Amino acid sequence: MSKVQKLVNIALAEFLGTASMLFLVCTGCTSGIQGTISSLHLSLCSGLSVMAAIQMFGHISGAHINPVVSLAALMVDEISYLEIPVYIVSQVLGCLAGCGLQKMVTPLQHEIQYPGRGICVNAPYETLTDWEALGVEIILTTILVLAVLATWDKRNGNNMDSVALRIGFLVGVLNLAAGSYTGASMNPVRSFGPAVWSNDFRSHWVYWVGPTIGSLIATITYKYSFLRVEVHTREYK
Repeated sequence: MSKVQKLVNIALAEFLGTASMLFLVCTGCTSGIQGTISSLHLSLCSGLSVMAAIQMFGHISGAHINPVVSLAALMVDEISYLEIPVYIVSQVLGCLAGCGLQKMVTPLQHEIQYPGRGICVNAPYETLTDWEALGVEIILTTILVLAVLATWDKRNGNNMDSVALRIGFLVGVLNLAAGSYTGASMNPVRSFGPAVWSNDFRSHWVYWVGPTIGSLIATITYKYSFLRVEVHTREYK
């Protein structure tokens, strides 16, 4: 496979994976049509939509479907500097497409959700400050990226069956734990698509800055602690 064809495959996989994830998440949290939506409903929808994307496209692009996961991949040499813009641009376009498809099939009366936010728009709980919400997103993303890094660790090669299900359930439990705090985004494009289509950017900076900081904390910790241990162990054998 040529380098150009590989980049095209990555772009298509990340676009379709992100679009699928956003469509499933946003249709799953549309009140009225979905009836009364519980936190368990939202958490399962979030986690299993990630699982579906990984199952469909994990073997093609890794199914990052998240710019901060791609950032982590770059830092641990899972992808190259040439590939990183392909990943991120495809993810941004995919999130807009997925939310756009959801908007196309949703009647107008369901486009505003309580408390006056657009469909699927992430927002801090009304009593939280933006800084508290930022802390939540940092912590959640740190946990998520540590788990993703573990799946890329060659020492974990014998435990890689059902990765899609494992990461999906992890996203689900993180949503169960803190979805009521911030929506448990952990993914800038998960928040960006709904914000664009609803023209609702209140506190939106939290959902770019928090996951990015969390990803950096997780990746630096894993790379310079746990991966260095692996290198040193090999040297002394």
